[in-house]
Amino acid sequence: MGSCIPFDDEIPFTDRIKTLSNEELMEIWEETQRIERLFSSELHLEISFAMDYEHAIVEELFLRACKNLSPFSSPKKPDRASHPETGVSKIA
Repeated sequence: MGSCIPFDDEIPFTDRIKTLSNEELMEIWEETQRIERLFSSELHLEISFAMDYEHAIVEELFLRACKNLSPFSSPKKPDRASHPETGVSKIA
């Protein structure tokens, strides 16, 4: 019988998600939501595992966003066509 689990079971999920892109994290979150709805509607089971995944994914995305806003992260290069302090376009 095949397995659709893409990770080694010995590595915690919170460590595994650090290697995934934001899009992959959102796909995992969406899939857990679909599976939970399926269990609830079709099989009439009240299993809530999506919240655990959702919490870990949201926490990872939050940490990534904070790193992007950090004053220690590399600043974005100003647009060459505009003044670096005001953002007003230069007139040629």
